[in-house]
Parts: sequence; structure tokens; C-alpha cells
Amino acid sequence: MSFQTGVQAFVDGSRLARRSDLMAYTLIPALISLVIISAGTWIAFEQIESWGSALSERLPSWLGFLEVVLVPLLYLIGVVLGIWLFGLLAVVISSPFLGILSSAVERKVYGRAPEETGAWWASIGPTLMRELRKLGYHLPRLLLVFVLTLIPLVNVAAPFIWLLFGAWTMAVQFCDFPVENRQQPFKDTLLVLQQNRAAALGFGLCTALVLAIPLLNFVLIPVAVSGGTLLWHDLTQTDNTTADRRLKT
Repeated sequence: MSFQTGVQAFVDGSRLARRSDLMAYTLIPALISLVIISAGTWIAFEQIESWGSALSERLPSWLGFLEVVLVPLLYLIGVVLGIWLFGLLAVVISSPFLGILSSAVERKVYGRAPEETGAWWASIGPTLMRELRKLGYHLPRLLLVFVLTLIPLVNVAAPFIWLLFGAWTMAVQFCDFPVENRQQPFKDTLLVLQQNRAAALGFGLCTALVLAIPLLNFVLIPVAVSGGTLLWHDLTQTDNTTADRRLKT
């Protein structure tokens, strides 16, 4: 599958998330995202303001001209990284509702979905354990990327490295919900995405970039779950379901 496949899945997911018949499934994740990302943005601004003041005070007078460059850059990096991290936290907290949304998308688009067994609250424990498993996958890689940004010469490519890491993380995060609904192991998600890296990065880049945009990031989670579910079907389909769902969305 191509890079365009991932981009198209994200676009189709944005159309689906706006449908009135799916609104009942998208409202709670969107509200959770609004609360957490708003709080995270406020915390990030407060912390960055403190760091900016400390940076200004510690710069030698002969380097004072750098303040007009370094302080705005600090704000930009801090806010984007803060929003991204709190956005990921919003996904973890709202994850029990996201699996339900993924199933609703499958029923709407493909006419079938895994059968739901038991009440939704019974899935909270297993779902949170699944999210911890994902965090166990993401965090060592996050640390590696952070270390790379500290290495001279290598850190010139730091923005590109962070963007690729964010894209891959978003693809892994949002393509896993239909897999989890089928009670398949997390490694199955990784295997499918590793075999289709271009499509995964196409979807992930769209998700990571929108997550960094204020206001739009509040509605990202339902869009990304819808798009990730469509992408997973695209990457695993064995018939003409991809073409069929293009007509339905």
C-alpha cells in the first residue's frame, strides 16, 4: 500500500467522524480531548514562560540578540510537544470509548463488526492494560529519539526525526483499535504496519500534524480512530472492501 492510501484513510475518517449517526460515539472522546488538551496547553504555557525567563536571565549580554530567536522557538517546541503528549494522554484515558467507536465505524462502512461481549465498562481494565502495553512500546523509542536530538550534527535533523516518530506512534495508536476489538495481540498491529510502512506514515503524518494545530486537535481523536479503522481494513482486506467503502464514506 502507498503513502496516499494512508492519507486517504485519514481524509475518509474525517468525513465519517462528522456524520450525525456516529455523533453519539464521537462526542465523549472529543470532550475528553478538549478538557485534557486545554489543561495541557495551559500547563505548557506556564512552564515555558518560566523557562523563557530563566533563559533570558542566563544569556550573556553579548548574546542578547539571540533572545528574540530562542525564546519564540522555545515556546513553539514546548507547545507542540506539550499538545502532542497531552493528546496521547487523552487517547489513553478515552480508550474504552474508542474501541466502541471503531466498531461503530466498521458496522457503518462494512456492515459488520466484532460482536460485543458484556457491558462496555467490563472492558475498561483490559483496554487500559492494552494502552500500557502500547506505552511500553512507545517510551523506549521516545527516549532514543530524545537522545538523538542531543547528539551534535545529528540534532540538525531533530525536527524531521520527531515528525517521523510522531507519525509512526499515531499510526500504531489508532490502527490498533479494530485489532483489539478482535482480541488479537498487539504484535499483530505492529506486523501489519511494518509491512506497510508508507501507508502507515501517510496516515500518521496527517494525524500528528493535525494534533499540533490548536482547535483542530480537539476533534482529532474521533477522526483518527475512524481513519485508523479504515486503514487497518485497507491493509488487511482480501476482497474489494477498500473500493466499496470509498463509495459509502
